[in-house]
Amino acid sequence: MKKGWRVILGIVLVALIVGGVCIGVGLLTGADSARISQNLDEHYHLNTIVEAYLNYGKELVQYFVNQFNSLFGI
Repeated sequence: MKKGWRVILGIVLVALIVGGVCIGVGLLTGADSARISQNLDEHYHLNTIVEAYLNYGKELVQYFVNQFNSLFGI
């Protein structure tokens, strides 16, 4: 099982490196960063995913704050 996770981690790292190289080449050849961001958002909905994670984090923090306050009577 340990070897399997190493393979998965290797594949993910290679994908991240290739993606970074592609974006870097795009910027070096004169592409606009706003256009790259727009294309990524159109295909992968990155802004929506980031907003969802941020909202989840805020709700999680609020839950723990409420639990702490109710535990100590604040």
